[in-house]
Amino acid sequence: MQKEKATLDHSYKICPSCSFFCSTKEVDKYCSFCGSELIDKCPECGEVILNAYAKFCKFCGTNYPSRNEDELKESQ
Repeated sequence: MQKEKATLDHSYKICPSCSFFCSTKEVDKYCSFCGSELIDKCPECGEVILNAYAKFCKFCGTNYPSRNEDELKESQ
């Protein structure tokens, strides 16, 4: 039960296109900067996003969609 409370208090919605983020307590559904739909859970495992700056899911290691694909391609 304690993990659930921490998750709800410190989880985020992130924009997969421009890296905008906000708390899941906000009503935002779309990014106010680029219009992309915000994500609040890992698309692979469904765990909530606990770090607003995360590039990868801390539970399964999945790269958040489009979050840093350009940076990853440039580094290869």
